[in-house]
Amino acid sequence: MKQTLLLALALPLLLTQCADTYGPNGGDPYANPYRQDMRDQGAQMNAMAFERGQQDGQEDALRGQTENYQRHSSHFDRNTAMAYRDAYNHRYSETINSRSEAGGYPTQATPLHQPHPTAVQQPGRDPVYNQGYDYGLRDRTGGRVADPAGHVGRYDPRYRSSFERGYYDAYHSSSSGNIPVAGASSWFR
Repeated sequence: MKQTLLLALALPLLLTQCADTYGPNGGDPYANPYRQDMRDQGAQMNAMAFERGQQDGQEDALRGQTENYQRHSSHFDRNTAMAYRDAYNHRYSETINSRSEAGGYPTQATPLHQPHPTAVQQPGRDPVYNQGYDYGLRDRTGGRVADPAGHVGRYDPRYRSSFERGYYDAYHSSSSGNIPVAGASSWFR
């Protein structure tokens, strides 16, 4: 009798230990494929704007035009402006420097379809880095103090260094000069 009662009480407990918490397909129920697709699409758009910015920066430098990425405003939008501007300015100054070293004319221009080895590389598909970058950008634009520890529990703690690297990259980026940073302007005095 005791054994039957013990078995009747223990059986549901044992069965819950065998249950698949990730559903019948084994996928993470908290994953959001739409959000990942949007990130991937954004990364592709930034990569295309980056490449186009390099091309336009080199062409303007070779033509002797002044450095002004806004002349090509049809080649980027507000979401890809930072990638385009950074690539344009980098390639423009690089081409001007190579012209001055070669006596006014570049000996051979860097191919337009290949990124320069010193060009800024976009982070790969590291979702934790991207999440840290998102939070760092939000804190910077919100005028908050840089504190990645304030977001503990929102990312996998095994990837803390990747999250913090993304956070600080976004928080300390100088790509948007018109964003106020606490302590850096008279707005917060």
